Amino acid sequence: MEYKIRMAVESDAKAVHDIYGAYVPLDYVTFTVDNPDVESYRRKIIHTLENYPFLIAENEERKVLGYAYGSPLRPHDAYQWNVEWTIVLAPDAPRRQGIASALYYEFASILEKQGYRYIYGVLVDTNEASCEFHKNLGFAEVGHFENAGFKLGAWRGIRWMVKQIGTSEGEPHKPLKLSEVI
Repeated sequence: MEYKIRMAVESDAKAVHDIYGAYVPLDYVTFTVDNPDVESYRRKIIHTLENYPFLIAENEERKVLGYAYGSPLRPHDAYQWNVEWTIVLAPDAPRRQGIASALYYEFASILEKQGYRYIYGVLVDTNEASCEFHKNLGFAEVGHFENAGFKLGAWRGIRWMVKQIGTSEGEPHKPLKLSEVI
C-alpha cells in the first residue's frame, strides 16, 4: 500500500473529526466523552502548527489514514522541552503497513530539529495495542495511574510512557517554532 506523510492543513479538520469520533464511544482508547465539532479541530490544527507538527498520513486517493500531533506536556516553562503526542489511525486504515510508525518517525525527526528532548504518550491502560506499539518504538512506561478517569460506567487507568529524542546534557536552547525548521 502506498501512502505519504504530510503536514495538516485546515481542510483536514473534517477527516480528523471523523477519525477521532469513531473512537470516542469506546472506553479503551480515549477519555473524551463528546467529540468536538469540526470547527474545534480546525482551530486545533492551526494552533498546533504554531509550535508542533500536526501530521497526516494519506493514501494515493488522498484519503486520510491517520494523524499525529503534539501539545505541551505541562504549562510551566521548565517543561518546554517535552511534548505530549497523540496518534490516531482511522478505524479502516490498513494495519501492519507501517503507517503509525511512519507518522512517529517523521514526528520525532521534526521535534528533534526543533530542539525538543522527550516525547510523552498518555494511554488508556486497557489499550494493549497502543501500549505495545509505544514499547516497540522504544518508549518506556514511567507511570501508571489506576482509576484516573470514569467513562461508560467504569473507572479506567492511564499509562504514561516516554521516549528521549535529544540529549539532556548542558543547557538547551528554547525549542524552535515549527516554521523555523520546515
